[in-house]
Order: sequence, then structure tokens, then C-alpha cells
Amino acid sequence: MSVTLFPTATYPATTPRRQPVRSGASSSSADFLSLVRSDLEAVEARMASDLGSEGRIVYTLTQHVMNAGGKRLRPAMVALSARAINPEISPERLATVGAAVEFVHMATLMHDDVVDNTATRRGKPTANAIFGNGVAVLSGDYILARAMRLLSMDGDLRIIRTVSEITIDMSEGEVIEISATGDANLLEETYLEILRKKTAVFVEGCCRCGAILAGATESQEAALADYGYRLGMAFQLADDLLDYTGDPAITGKPRGSDLKDGRATLPFMLALGEATEEERNTLLTSFGNADLEDAGVVRVCAILERYGAFTRTREVASTYVEQSTKALALLPDSPARDSFLQLTDYVIQRDR
Repeated sequence: MSVTLFPTATYPATTPRRQPVRSGASSSSADFLSLVRSDLEAVEARMASDLGSEGRIVYTLTQHVMNAGGKRLRPAMVALSARAINPEISPERLATVGAAVEFVHMATLMHDDVVDNTATRRGKPTANAIFGNGVAVLSGDYILARAMRLLSMDGDLRIIRTVSEITIDMSEGEVIEISATGDANLLEETYLEILRKKTAVFVEGCCRCGAILAGATESQEAALADYGYRLGMAFQLADDLLDYTGDPAITGKPRGSDLKDGRATLPFMLALGEATEEERNTLLTSFGNADLEDAGVVRVCAILERYGAFTRTREVASTYVEQSTKALALLPDSPARDSFLQLTDYVIQRDR
């Protein structure tokens, strides 16, 4: 099976050198966020102050989601993009927009967990597992409304439009993915469209919001948006790979979840297209089998490994990463750009 990458923009021949993650360091300890640590602390404070509710259940649920963890990568992308253009950007606006995009992320995760009937995330119970699906969905709507309120307070129509378009695309991506669930012979273009809409457009949009905040030129904004898009594609490909190769104790979810749920991802698609009839039967009988035992997942992984599906998926992700690095060539040399270069290595090497 061949994988067609989306067209690549033309960038200068000389591209920034990537700064590799320190030898021996876990991807979870990558320090690319250190430059915007104070920005993320301000985002956290803004989220905490804006997510109050007079309703006891809503308040308890939103606090549960707030305390569930996460690196706050999306507000970090806003902050890094802005600081790559204007290091003196207003921290107040960064906190407002950063909190808004993280609220969107939190709301969509809550809705996804309900749709997918997910019981744990990052090793902790999901909101729907504790409070029920109905309360989780409505509380997700509440958080999304809070995001829109923050954006209206900032008042930049371009940013409001960007985040609105992100939300539209992500909703469409979720519907496409649900419709594709159970289809072991998913078309390549449909798979890539799901990746684009569910993940890449969000990262792209966060970078675009940061560029808008900083008053970037048209070419700089386009370069940052393209960086985010390519990085988002790589991030989701790495996520699909981790579903088969990750350690559940680190990823916080069972190995082979996509397989059991009937979601065809690139590692599975690559092996299915080349497997023998016997191997193909094993793959198809395992696909969408919610009761598949660990031994069955191991058998499927062995088939995927036999056809180099994991290595080839990593190579596709690496191609997107290299494309994202080229986009950075249009940005001025800065600590923020160096952080972006570190982030590209984290995406490929991460273990969760």
C-alpha cells in the first residue's frame, strides 16, 4: 500500500538544524516547553478562574477534567508561534487565547470519550465513566461555550473565525471516523482526511492564532500554519503507532484499542494489504473484536511487524516532521524557533 502525502509548499533550500532530544532522555521529559512555561502557568490560572460554575456537578466534573493532566500542547503552540514572531507579545492575550483553545481540546476529548465509550484516559477514569454520558456531553458543551466566551472577550475576529473553523473540521472528522468504524478496508484518502480534520487542523489553527496575535506577515503566518499542519499529521500517526507498540503503563490505555474498536489505522492498513490469506483472516477476525485477549493483540502485532508496518508508519510520520522543519526556514532565528525544532523530535520519539 502506498501512502500519498499532501503537497508540500516550497521553502528555502537551507533549513534550520533540528535540536535532538538529549541522549538517554525519555520523550516525556523533553524540555521544548521551558521557553513558554510562564505562559502556560498563566493559561492554567486563566482556565481555573474562568471555569467556575454555580452548579455543583458541573463544577466537580470540570475540575476533574482540569486535573486530569496533559502538557497543554495546544496553548503552547499558540505561545511559541507568537513568540517566534514577537518575543514581547502581550502575555494577557496569550493566556486568554491559550485557555480558549485548551477548553476546545478538553470539550472535544469529553465528547470523544462518550462516543468511544472510553473508561480511562492517561490512566485515570474519564468524566463519562464517573458522571455518566449525559452529564459528560452537556459539560463538554459548557466548556466549549466557555471557550467561545473567552474568544469574544479577546475580540479578534480572525482568531474567532480560526477557532470556529477548527471546531467545525474536528466535528466533521469525528463523524467521518465514526462512519468508518468497522471498515477494515478503509481507503487511504479517507484515513488521511480523518487525521487532517481530527488532529492536524487543530495544531495548524493554534499556530495560526499565535501568528495573528503577534502580527505576523502573510508568509510567516502561512509558514507557521503549515508547520502546525505537518506536525499534527505526524503527531496522530505516532499516536496510531503507539496504540500497537506503546506500554499501557505509560500510555494510559490498553494496547490494541484501535484494533478492538474497529478503527483501521496505517499500521493495520499496511499489513492487511500485503498479508497472506491466513494472516489476513487473523487480522480481519481480530478487527473490531472488543473481547480480543492480549494474546490475540500480540498475534496481530507480530503480523504487522512481519510486514514492517511499524517502521513504515514511523517513516511516514518522519516525512511529515521533515516537511514541518522546512516550514520553519521562513521564521527568524529565535529561542521559540529552537523550541519548535525540539518539538519535532519529541513527536517522533514520545512514548505516550
